[in-house]
Amino acid sequence: MVEELLTPSQAAEIANCHQDTIRRAAEFGLLNAQRVGHMWVIRHSDLQEWIEAGKPNHRRKSTRKSADEASENAPDESTE
Repeated sequence: MVEELLTPSQAAEIANCHQDTIRRAAEFGLLNAQRVGHMWVIRHSDLQEWIEAGKPNHRRKSTRKSADEASENAPDESTE
């Protein structure tokens, strides 16, 4: 049985996300995919598994501070 292979743009359309999300997930090994030359190809069944797993994606950790961290680092006004 021959399984359908998808490009990142086709996979992104099916998964309802951006093709960069597909490429990033493939690059970090979160989505099973193969490189053919300079292009990624994804099996339809692997895409479905990735979607069912909640579309895990590697993202940089936010550099923004939470409200708690910001208030801890704010200058103390009671010392004046």
